[in-house]
Order: sequence, then C-alpha cells, then structure tokens
Amino acid sequence: MRERLDRGKRRLLLKEDQTWIGRPFEMDTKLRGVQANTRHLALMLRDSHIKHRASRAAAFAAKLLDGTLAKKTQGPVACAKGCYYCCKTYVSVTIPEILHLARAVRGQADKTARVIAAADQSKLIAQDQREKMRIVCPILADNVCSEYIPRPLVCRAVLSKSLDACLRIFEHNSGEMVPFADGTVDIRAYVVVMMQAALKLSGLSHVHFEMNQALAVALNHPDAEERWLSGEPLFAEVPVDTADLRPSGLSAMMDALIENVAPTL
Repeated sequence: MRERLDRGKRRLLLKEDQTWIGRPFEMDTKLRGVQANTRHLALMLRDSHIKHRASRAAAFAAKLLDGTLAKKTQGPVACAKGCYYCCKTYVSVTIPEILHLARAVRGQADKTARVIAAADQSKLIAQDQREKMRIVCPILADNVCSEYIPRPLVCRAVLSKSLDACLRIFEHNSGEMVPFADGTVDIRAYVVVMMQAALKLSGLSHVHFEMNQALAVALNHPDAEERWLSGEPLFAEVPVDTADLRPSGLSAMMDALIENVAPTL
C-alpha cells in the first residue's frame, strides 16, 4: 500500500474532485472520475455524523449510475414500463442498497409480507437453481416496480436491446445471454466496483447478498442501518453471492481502485 498523502495534497485533491463528483464519468485509462466518486463514497461512509450514511451512499451511487447510463448508453433499448420479465431472476445487492430499499418499503404491511414470503422461498433454492426455479420480485406490483427510485444498482442497468430475447431468457429459460445495450455492462461494473471499494475502504462488508433474504432482515429490524454500521453482523445468515467468493475481473478492479484511493483518504 502506498504512503498516505499529506493533508495539503489531500485537501487539494478533494477540491479538484468537485469537477467529477456525482457527474457522468469517463471510462478512460486515468479513471479520474471513478476515483473521485469512490473517494466521495468512502468519505461519506466513514463520516459518523451523517445520518443514514449507508442509505445515502446507495442513493448517490444510483444517481451516478443513472446519469452515466443516460449519457453513455448507445443503441436502442427495448425496456419499457410494464416489461417485468427480468424481475424474476436472482438478484444480489450490497447492504447499503438493501438499507436504502428497506427505508422505502418499511411501514407497508402488504409489501413487507411479500418480502418475507419471498425470503422464505429463497432460503430453499440454491443460487445456481434460481434461473430455473424463479421467484417473482416481491417489490413488483401489477407488473411494475413499486419502488423504482430506490431499486438496486443491478436492476437499473439491465437494459436489453431485444424484448424477444428477454422472453426467451426469462420465460423459457433459453440459457442465452441478455443482449445488453452497448456500454451498459461496463458502466454498471464501474459503479458496482466503486461501491464495493468504498465499503471496503470504510471497514464495512463489501460483498453482495441475496436480495429477498437481506431485505427481510432489514425490515424485521427498524434500526438495521445503525446496527450494521456499528459493526453488528446483522446479515450474517444471509447467503453471499457466490461470484463475490472467488477472484474475478471485478475483484481485481476493486483492488486496483482501493490501492489508488486509500492513500488519499
């Protein structure tokens, strides 16, 4: 790990960061915008004076993803309101995203009951079987996402170029890959890595958890965010996404980003 920058250089860097924070980022070799937004997220998560800082970090990442997708996505997108076919697939999310979603769902009895029922179903099905034994997202209502604003990062970036392909994949289990709109996969990957790097830099769990079970835990504990931020292993019984348990291109990206950002905090 490189030596930490002195205070003056850190202050100058933070001042320069304002050009990139919260704005669509470039995926160039310098990754200046990626580093600036990762640093912003990490500092937010480290600041115990910020109320609901985990939820706020998730909201910031979501807005950053939306803005970058809107500016950088190329080609046609077939997704539209009422198109819900991908809302029956396995979804994993970081804890800040879960807490952000739970804040919106909490107090809605019918929706909470659906979440708990979906969590109970999810416990019985291994991750590698979820593409065959599909569980409808408990947040779905009348074929529309009922919590569109706080929905997870992965949900925001499943932008397909073909409705027919989605019907084959999600309705008939064709096994083919979603034909994502050009640029969306890389944009999503960078925002996911920013969130994971910021969490790890803040000493918090950075892995992804199965959404239904994690959301049920959060809804069962009104003080879930405070308890998790204080270090309580509130989600210890929720399965971690197996993709986060082995080395990958994303984990390598996260490690490289942490190496660059850590000395600046």
